[in-house]
Amino acid sequence: MKTINRLFIPEDFIYYRTWSKVFYEYYKKYSKFLIEKINNWYEFIKIIKFFKFPIRFVVAEKTDIEPNKEFIKSIGIKHWIIHWAPFRKIEKPKGWLKIPTFITKDILHSSRSAFCVLDKSDYWNKWSPKARWHRRKILDLKEKWILKITKCEDLNIFLNIYSTISIKDPNHKRLIKWCNRSFSDPIIKENLRVYVVYINEKILAWAVFIDEWKTSEYFTSFYTEESKPYHLWIAIMDEWFSSSYEKWIKYLDLDHMQDYGQLSSYAGYTKFKESIADYDVYFHDMWVKFF
Repeated sequence: MKTINRLFIPEDFIYYRTWSKVFYEYYKKYSKFLIEKINNWYEFIKIIKFFKFPIRFVVAEKTDIEPNKEFIKSIGIKHWIIHWAPFRKIEKPKGWLKIPTFITKDILHSSRSAFCVLDKSDYWNKWSPKARWHRRKILDLKEKWILKITKCEDLNIFLNIYSTISIKDPNHKRLIKWCNRSFSDPIIKENLRVYVVYINEKILAWAVFIDEWKTSEYFTSFYTEESKPYHLWIAIMDEWFSSSYEKWIKYLDLDHMQDYGQLSSYAGYTKFKESIADYDVYFHDMWVKFF
């Protein structure tokens, strides 16, 4: 895995949380934020009310479109504080103040991310030796009909299991709510892929992916205790890579990675991604302006 400057993130790469139809529609329908598009695609900003005061907080996360005074006024906001975290832009424009990096890392969803470029059919040859070895074991289990992985067309199957299982995850309830709403919304649902993994006909792992144009994003997953000996995370990743390549998807967004200075608890969640990622990138710039 190679660390790159934000300047070199591909121009046609889509950031799912503030550029995708899935999150635009979800926030528009289910959040308390005011959501405003800032281009002809699904790129948007969030506007948060500050109690009963006329001032508003505007959050422009990982976008290179400057949310200027004229645009903010055009949507009816007179007094505002705007936090702007650019995607590729490096130089701070005139009139903005830089927020300290240690604060930025706490505010952003992901201050360090990783992604892969699907530029060859034998994508696994770019993985680490250990990841390739686990993949060979997965293929062997498939040949013996012990392991089966399928795209879940009936998303309620996944949701029923995920809702009833006990998980030590602080985001579990929030993700159940997200899935309940998203799976029942036809506009959102069409951009989702869910894969489930069976060992001897029993579901032991699953994952949800979000597709947006040339980019697919690894959104959430779960692996039962019984799944650990089988390295099913590689089974799911291999299926995601293979099916995405067939769909002509160009980028696979692995999203959150542990940043330096963050809690060590992040490491277990993100460490395995390092063995299959092509690039990682740091987002340590956030600027603020008051009007």
